[in-house]
Amino acid sequence: MNEKNNIRAVEMVRRIRDEMAAALEGKSHAEIIEFFKTAGKRGQREPSRTTPMKRRRRSPSPGKTA
Repeated sequence: MNEKNNIRAVEMVRRIRDEMAAALEGKSHAEIIEFFKTAGKRGQREPSRTTPMKRRRRSPSPGKTA
């Protein structure tokens, strides 16, 4: 299993920040607060996956044999 994912975290965060700034531009303080409350509630729900999760094989505990 030699998969390597390069994640450009700074670039990703900047893109998200810029999209949020564009979405909130011209909004009132109350509208901005409501935006983040709604986003927080959405984040607390069970996440939905677009791709199936890969199952990991569990290795036996130290001292136990398979």
